[in-house]
Parts: sequence; structure tokens; C-alpha cells
Amino acid sequence: MRITRYTCGVLATVGILLILPSFAGPRKPESKGIPWLRSMVQAKKRAAKMGKPILADYYAEWCPPCKEMLATTYKDKAVIERAKRFVPVLIDIDKDEKDANAAGIEAVPTVVFYNSKGKEILRSTGYHDAKTFLALMAEAEKKAKNR
Repeated sequence: MRITRYTCGVLATVGILLILPSFAGPRKPESKGIPWLRSMVQAKKRAAKMGKPILADYYAEWCPPCKEMLATTYKDKAVIERAKRFVPVLIDIDKDEKDANAAGIEAVPTVVFYNSKGKEILRSTGYHDAKTFLALMAEAEKKAKNR
């Protein structure tokens, strides 16, 4: 194949078009998981406005069971669907010490369910698989209706 200026120009253009997307930065992931809030203040406001209970997961970046729940339990389709009945909030205990202390968090992961008025109705510590977590969510819903 004889390389001409035209061929070089075409190859350069193709190369640039192939490389350009990598300079655009990371793609925004298709968020089909739980739409976590990151602020308890926001969660309480939204819960009061919508009349929904709060699902608060207190976690830490360094916590293996926390990471496992984020990677498995919270990716489960049934858990994601049921979470729509709650206002979900993910609280990093190292970044939001004030919220963690106010909730009396002593270990992670700890999941605390609050009613729509912000009153605690159920608490559980440790890793939960999807099946166990769905049962917790059902129990929290019952308690939220009774209070």
C-alpha cells in the first residue's frame, strides 16, 4: 500500500476519533441501583415530604462487609425494587461523624430504619444477604405503619 498525504490524514483522523472518548472523562454509569442520598438532613426532609420511612446504611470505606453489601445486597433486583418504598441514605461514618454519633453507631455496617418523622423503628448490624435484607425491609415497613 502506498502511503500518501491523504492516507496519513485519514489515518490521523481515525486515530483521533478513536482516542477522543478517553479524554472526555469517565462515563456516567447507568444508575439503575438504589438512588442513595448522602445527607441525613436531606433524607429526613424528603421522608417527611413523601411520607416514606428512611433506610439509613452507616458504612465505612475500609469495611469489607460494607463493601460486600454495596456490591451484592444493594445490587439485588428485589432489594432495589423494595427500596423504592423508602428514602435511602448512605452515611460514611468517617466523613459524617456527627450523623454517626447522633445515631449511636458503634459498628459497621449498621442499617437503621426510621419512620417518616425521623424516629428510629428498627436497627441491625452486620452483613445481610438479599433475602435477609428483604425480610428486614418488610419488618421496617410494618413498624413504620404502626407508628
